[in-house]
Amino acid sequence: MASNHKLVCARAARQQFRGAFQQAVRDYRLAKLSASTLKGLDAFLPDGLSFLPLSYLYDGEVARFAWEGAVTKENRDACDRQTNFRVMARTRPLQEQEVDSKLYESLSSEGGNHSIIVHDGRVHRDGRTIYTNHSRFCLDRVFPQDASNPQVFEEAAEPLLNFALQGGRSTLIFFGQTGTGKTYTARGVLDDVTKKVFLQTAEVEMCCYEMAGTRGGREAFFDLLADRAQVKCLTGEDGNVHVRGARRVKCQNAGELHQAIEAAFSWRSSECTERNEASSRSHCILELHLACEDENGLLRVVDLAGSERNFETQMHSKSMAERGGLINYSLLMLKECARVMHNQVKGAREKEIHVPFRSSRLTHLLRSSFTDKYHMTTVVATLSPSPTDVEHSLNTLQHVGMMRSARAWEMQDTEAMAAMEDAISEAKTAKGFDAVQGRGRALHSKLQDARKGQLDLHAFQMKTQVGGSIIKKYEGESAKLETFIDARWHRELKVKVQEDLWVLRDADMEATQVLSDWRKEQWTASKAHDLHRWDAQTLQSFLKSLDLPGEVRIPSTMTGSQLRRLGPRGLAALCGDVATAQVLQAALLGERQADQVATAAHRSQNARMTALGNHKVHAAVDEAVFEEAPF
Repeated sequence: MASNHKLVCARAARQQFRGAFQQAVRDYRLAKLSASTLKGLDAFLPDGLSFLPLSYLYDGEVARFAWEGAVTKENRDACDRQTNFRVMARTRPLQEQEVDSKLYESLSSEGGNHSIIVHDGRVHRDGRTIYTNHSRFCLDRVFPQDASNPQVFEEAAEPLLNFALQGGRSTLIFFGQTGTGKTYTARGVLDDVTKKVFLQTAEVEMCCYEMAGTRGGREAFFDLLADRAQVKCLTGEDGNVHVRGARRVKCQNAGELHQAIEAAFSWRSSECTERNEASSRSHCILELHLACEDENGLLRVVDLAGSERNFETQMHSKSMAERGGLINYSLLMLKECARVMHNQVKGAREKEIHVPFRSSRLTHLLRSSFTDKYHMTTVVATLSPSPTDVEHSLNTLQHVGMMRSARAWEMQDTEAMAAMEDAISEAKTAKGFDAVQGRGRALHSKLQDARKGQLDLHAFQMKTQVGGSIIKKYEGESAKLETFIDARWHRELKVKVQEDLWVLRDADMEATQVLSDWRKEQWTASKAHDLHRWDAQTLQSFLKSLDLPGEVRIPSTMTGSQLRRLGPRGLAALCGDVATAQVLQAALLGERQADQVATAAHRSQNARMTALGNHKVHAAVDEAVFEEAPF
């Protein structure tokens, strides 16, 4: 995992160069729109020919990436798959303060492909390259920003409710960072559950409890319907985990159930934090026990507390930090269980390893939701489109993706099983860079593929911790392994490269867009007022734009460099009168001053980029050293 300092540099880069990254997002969206338009030409053109216009209009990788999301749609059948474990995502709109800060949307959705695109803007460590990683995460359902709570209920909660009314056990989990609308979505879904459940049953028993920290620094469950009395989490004879001692409220109509839900949530722990005025400081679990003909059904709604990073907890008190630590620990154990199950299903481990469900009371309670193939579960990941939350969004999507890929019981057809066996065999026999574990299992360089024959060189065996100057290694246990060599500084490779962009594919698909055109535009804009670079046509256009009182006899072949060498006397000789010469001289002086300002801004921009590439965030954002550049 990248250090907190590097994450701060990444967020600072997105703020400093938001114009460039916003252009990258527009390029992808325009490419996707163009791909949808060109799709209709497939019936009239040979295979692959309709893609050619897209590849000429946009960056090659972006064009291919958008084409696969809008035309190929490999994940289009996700909703039709028969599975008891589904993963969905809902993106909230930009908040008012984010719009006022001129933040752009760093997330895009592909409804037809049921996937989320994360646009991760970065400054390379060389201090000169600025690029965007477009990462696609395929899920089972993606809700657009304008989706309402009833739509979320219809897709995510109603199948679980119907399954519970038939005597089954089902769980709905809301997962994501703090401030992304988990509790808002959960409350909206519960309102619709309250309206629909009594259409098929006469009585509902409800209990509600939260998992929070105690004064001794331990996890415990508290009954929200009994003044937060402490209850126990135990394993029953049926093998499922139950909360014992919680008060159950019987409800005969929607009004009683709604009143009980309101009473329970009023007791939930919440505090004002840097990210949220009423941030939930506990995991809330609400259970509806439904009476059925054969046996009682169960619908469990889990509203998890949001994860927080160090920079978001600077103003926390000691008790808040302690409770936040317990929240992050329980979420970490949930992610760890998902990672271990993912590695087991994908064959990354030759021996079956223990899944640490008992490491936390939360994972102990939710164990059957991930291991019982007769238990219906839906995970709704809530996301923030703000570029300051890109790391949160990537983390959320990576872990719900692991949860989704760990559902082994959906692999029933022979073709899928054969593909799985081939993937397992390939993972076991791969060596070097091919042995990288992850959802994509692909580590690649933009300009060289790290020749396998060079892996035995001693230089490739040198490894330092994350943040090393040349070579670095991530912990293999976190499904990320990287051995990095910069060929420009290692003569043993005997290769010459102009760029060096290593990408670790942790998503279902990625595309790296180097924003070289933006750098060229910035350089061209910084030289727009430089008289030395003006050709004859530019000079004549400049003269026509001036409101001169008299005639100017400047030859049509004269360039800006020649004009500047004339001096005041030579300039006056080309003008019809003194007034005209004074106006022209003042205009040229204004251009020189504008050139100095543009050059200083461009120099400041390059200095900030170099500082961010070297992870010197304070130097990059220090207003006393660098003035705000106009981009």
